[in-house]
Amino acid sequence: MRDTPEIETLPAHIDADEVERRARELEWSDPDELPDELPTVMAYRSELLPRSVGAAVDDIAERMQCPPDYPAASMLVAMAAVVGCRLGIRPRRYDDWLVVPNLWGCVVGRPSLKKTPATKGAERQLRHIEARAREALQSDIEDAELDAVLLPEQRKLLEQQIKAALKKGDEETARNHAAALQDLQEVQPPEPRRIIAKECSIQKLIEMLGRHPGGMMLFVDELLGWMRKLDRDDQGGVRQIYLSLWNGTEIVNDDTIGRGELTARGCVSLFGCFTPGGLTSYVSAAIRGGRGDDGLVQRLQICVWPDSPKDYKSVDRWPDNQAKVHLRETFERLADIDAQAIGELDRYDEDGIPFMRFDADAQELFDAWDLNHQRRLRAGDLPEAFESHLSKYASMVPSIALLLHLASGDGGAVSATATQTAIRWAEYLESHAQRLYAVATSPQRQHAGPLLRRLIDWPKDKPIRTSVIAKRGWSGLASPEVVDETLGLLAEAGWVQSVKVNTGGRPTTDWLVHPDAANFLQIYLRETTKTPETTPNETFGGFDGSGLVRFPDSGVCDVEVIV
Repeated sequence: MRDTPEIETLPAHIDADEVERRARELEWSDPDELPDELPTVMAYRSELLPRSVGAAVDDIAERMQCPPDYPAASMLVAMAAVVGCRLGIRPRRYDDWLVVPNLWGCVVGRPSLKKTPATKGAERQLRHIEARAREALQSDIEDAELDAVLLPEQRKLLEQQIKAALKKGDEETARNHAAALQDLQEVQPPEPRRIIAKECSIQKLIEMLGRHPGGMMLFVDELLGWMRKLDRDDQGGVRQIYLSLWNGTEIVNDDTIGRGELTARGCVSLFGCFTPGGLTSYVSAAIRGGRGDDGLVQRLQICVWPDSPKDYKSVDRWPDNQAKVHLRETFERLADIDAQAIGELDRYDEDGIPFMRFDADAQELFDAWDLNHQRRLRAGDLPEAFESHLSKYASMVPSIALLLHLASGDGGAVSATATQTAIRWAEYLESHAQRLYAVATSPQRQHAGPLLRRLIDWPKDKPIRTSVIAKRGWSGLASPEVVDETLGLLAEAGWVQSVKVNTGGRPTTDWLVHPDAANFLQIYLRETTKTPETTPNETFGGFDGSGLVRFPDSGVCDVEVIV
């Protein structure tokens, strides 16, 4: 930033020609192009999901006129919730490291982008699985209810028979009736599977996990409110329990006085929605350290923050019925998984969880990716919070590979096709995480462009001051500190300069805009529109036909894989 010159007193209202004259007296050079308000992210492709799921995602996105990333991310997390800890994968050839495919995710976007309606399709699939389970057990439930009605009368009859036998001195008969009474237990009706939990306490959630050990999904419409609740001083222990639940295999306990001892295997998938400002504030806390640096934010692996659509068209049609049918069949197949029939007949983890492995080609592929991934994490050139986020991908990739393999209806070990697609998911999600952490680290880059446009149109007879800008209440610029940081970024790029105003008392800093700012802004905008956008085919890695696996957006060199 250039040295701040000092000029004579500027009143609250000044002559516009005088402002322009003073601005032109300063030394100006051609300004630099402003950084993108949001770093570029990879585009979602329907090939990231099996066709039976991807077609429904595309259908929802078109009817809702929302980014397809929203329904895609919610479908993937919903698939994880259906499988839960009923089946896992051991990503190594010999190691006993077990991964169960529970996932945490969120969608990020402005309120107008229909985030919640776009994710309702995934919730409906889980509600269908729950309804189907209730219907399948309805007859048994009705029988149990009838038994519950008969039970008191059966007890009374046996008690009467015991008394009658004792009066007759027939102790043997009385003992037989007593044994029958002792054996007469209250019949508990079968409980159909529950998957979705919403507004519930951690104690209630652990209780439900005890009754539904296959795993559950916590749907939180507004994740910001949920996280703020966990930030309260009286929620410290709850926050730690949720951190444990992310792993999917930990045994969690709640020993609250008055409730007794609650124990359950904690397998919970989590999904919700965020506005950009809400999520970036939490990521900023994670970067700064402190309470937000406990890894809660980094556990949101399936976090998508797509570009907002530039156009909107009215779409009013019936949903694609064939896509709906195939989607429902896929979720039913995941719900009906029989570990014994998949091909891993006698492989169970020490905790009793059946598991699968990669096939030979998939194992080579995962090992190559994991080797590069771990080396990159240990290079020490990534921001610590972002490094922590990427470290969670080591379990995410095999989790997604397992889900895609099962959803495709393939038998046997997890295939190379599913594993390659899971690696593509990692590349795609990393680009969205890069956007998130970049904006959280430098929030002023989001505000620089909008502020510059407002400064170009600023009334010429009024000086530009930080306090005045902050009072305008513009989005993201209500804090004087953020305004100063944003003006500093514009100054470093050569769009504005600061001047010290001698008021006769405490000096004041005013800002002057580059005299030709409007022209340069138009030039840069035209050049930007001429630049062709990167197509999805150019961003994804994959086999290049030479036996190499490419990871172009990961900063990792090519690795030869024998397939």
